[in-house]
Amino acid sequence: MMKNYIYLFVLLICGTTIAQEKPKQVKQETIEKTVKYNNGEEITESKLKVISRETSNVELDLSDKEKVNQKRIATTKKVETMVMVDDNRDPGFDLLSKETHFVSDDKSFKFSPSDGGFNIVFDNNENEFVVVGKAWSTKNPGSYIVKGETYNGIGYITETGDFIVEYYSTDSKSIETISYKPVNK
Repeated sequence: MMKNYIYLFVLLICGTTIAQEKPKQVKQETIEKTVKYNNGEEITESKLKVISRETSNVELDLSDKEKVNQKRIATTKKVETMVMVDDNRDPGFDLLSKETHFVSDDKSFKFSPSDGGFNIVFDNNENEFVVVGKAWSTKNPGSYIVKGETYNGIGYITETGDFIVEYYSTDSKSIETISYKPVNK
């Protein structure tokens, strides 16, 4: 009998923990194409698959807290794109590349690894990502020295996973911050 109570208690704890997960919106699109090419000796056929998955947290406006139909707040979107090929040598598709970027306030950005840290890369509105800043790891874990096109400063990662850059603005003559908010995993 005691054993049943323990199982029930564990189920209640696990069920409550799972129920506390933040709601997410997920959109996924899969495009498949068949590509034929001539290698000089024969015509071969391969299948190409591109999977785009967009994930964002669902957050509601606190001023609508007591309403039935609440307004959503714009959140950062995480966009993952996987390119896969099936060349019929083995069952299934082989992963060629996987890229992740974020969209915040209709601006796309990503962090790409580099020597000693990472690059801050933005979409230049021509579907090309351009490096606009670099971040180097310091001896203090979680802290970075940031050099950008429009600012130089110190960066750090918060407990929620946001990357914050603090820099001195010559225009306002004060310390300002920029926050990059990746989607929670």
